[in-house]
Amino acid sequence: MDPNTWVRAYQQEFPKCDILLNNACEVFNKYILEARELPILSLIMTIKKQLMTRFYNKREEAETWDGTVRPKIKKRLEKNDDLSATCHASNAGDGIFQVDNKGRSYIVDIKALSCTCKRWDLNGIPCHHSVVCCKDKRIEPEDLVEKCYIIASFLKAYQPIIMPNRDERESGKRCMVQ
Repeated sequence: MDPNTWVRAYQQEFPKCDILLNNACEVFNKYILEARELPILSLIMTIKKQLMTRFYNKREEAETWDGTVRPKIKKRLEKNDDLSATCHASNAGDGIFQVDNKGRSYIVDIKALSCTCKRWDLNGIPCHHSVVCCKDKRIEPEDLVEKCYIIASFLKAYQPIIMPNRDERESGKRCMVQ
């Protein structure tokens, strides 16, 4: 296979996702496993009910989270904070740093949200080189996380309430998917 399709160095920086494969179809198929055997209208109603419940559960789960970023991202930031102990940052000014770490040098630009290690650029989570720069500038790394990882974005994604359908016998008409 062409390295452009699987090597991280060739990937675009826009998606801010560090997963190399997309298994969304497989997850969805497993999610609807029982419903797939039903007639089409029942299939649609079952999937709608599952999504209605999922959206509600996700909103409830998010209400228990503290801070501004999702828990998994907070955990990665804590790991990067631990790894930053081996880094030494030299401030060049205007938010640009040279970070020395284990015999290698990296350039971090806090304003551009970028590091030459490319981790921050590719996944939107400050790498350990940038975390040491944040400490120098007294900036919370959570404030520099890509917006897609903040709790408010998560809540916005699960904000819509999927309304339940009336029983078709109650209304005398066929239920329509809304």
